[in-house]
Amino acid sequence: MKTKITLLALTLIFSCGEYAIAQQPKPVSDIDFVRIKNGKTAEAMFYYENNWKVFRQRALEKGYIKSFKLLRTQADSLADFHIVLITEYSDSIQYKAKEENFMPIIREVARGGPKLLNELKPRDFVTVVFSKKAITEFED
Repeated sequence: MKTKITLLALTLIFSCGEYAIAQQPKPVSDIDFVRIKNGKTAEAMFYYENNWKVFRQRALEKGYIKSFKLLRTQADSLADFHIVLITEYSDSIQYKAKEENFMPIIREVARGGPKLLNELKPRDFVTVVFSKKAITEFED
């Protein structure tokens, strides 16, 4: 009898543990697909390296984001973009607080406005073709 109760208790414990693992918060990513206008690659890369990257490095230090990545690619007839920007948040709570968390960082880091190459504004050299929110189902 005692063995049956122990086995039942262990089964319940493992079942609850598996449920808890399955219910853990999932990372959420913001993904922007960006087209570089008129061959202004130098301006775009300067802007992202000296603004977008710096803001995310600070957000990472403060624990506001899980990771970030800038990917370069070749535009083609099926995918008319050159850059993919990915900001990953640990969970939906961190994702929902992104504006609140990034605004003080931007104000602190970009005093006097963003750093620009050739004084061109982002609208002069890039267009966000589309943006997506994605939830990580599994990762390594």
